[in-house]
Amino acid sequence: MSISTSNFEFNKFRLLLSKYNYRLKKKDILAGVLVGIEPNYALVDLGLEQICFLPLNELSIRFKSEKNLDQLLRNKFIGEFLIININGSIIISLKQVESIYLWNRLRQLDFKNMIIYAKIEKHLGRGKLTLFDGLYFFVLNSNIPKYYRRTNNQNIFIPFKFLEIKDCFHIAHVSSKCAIFSKANKSLNIGSFYLGNIVSLKDFGILINILGIKCLVHISEISKNQTLNFPSFYKRGDQIWLKIISKNTERAKISITLKL
Repeated sequence: MSISTSNFEFNKFRLLLSKYNYRLKKKDILAGVLVGIEPNYALVDLGLEQICFLPLNELSIRFKSEKNLDQLLRNKFIGEFLIININGSIIISLKQVESIYLWNRLRQLDFKNMIIYAKIEKHLGRGKLTLFDGLYFFVLNSNIPKYYRRTNNQNIFIPFKFLEIKDCFHIAHVSSKCAIFSKANKSLNIGSFYLGNIVSLKDFGILINILGIKCLVHISEISKNQTLNFPSFYKRGDQIWLKIISKNTERAKISITLKL
């Protein structure tokens, strides 16, 4: 891609900054115009005494392709940029400014009562990297139902619920299991009876799926007959009646019994 030069209109802004003895600092956010593209970085005029360098990995996720960058250059793209280094060359970031604004918008949401759908972007060892509204979230496998853990489809959207947002670190804890639980919770009443599907049999009890939620029936809650050999009485895939005895919405868990 060719490099074009700026008309340095932003230098008028530099004169204004000089008038008020402004000193450039890290984490300052300044407006600037894109004036050129190199193989590994873009050139941006912030109205300072020198051109600033924008590494391509600090561009917005919307502008990754060479075609988009070339179009931005032709249109003299103007945006806000965060100063990330001022030693020698001035290094700036567009992506980090967008991240700040996205996090500020996220903080305004009623996330405790909200279910969102995020796209799976990458499969990692202990979980999955997901994308929601321009922000990436890492979700532990322990917070993802087995069906979604096993899929390798990167074009799938899965429901999530925010458990906690830490503004100072830009970290959010999310859970797909809690989202599924929240959707089914209104249909599950303590003391009521439901049909569930047996998922598996363990030495310590039976795992049952009810409205998409996996529950454990402890061996002590299977039968009033303490001598019952339940592995020979039940099998995987059976539908059985159960009773809900308690719910824990924070942990997305349901306690059930087969002692009807």
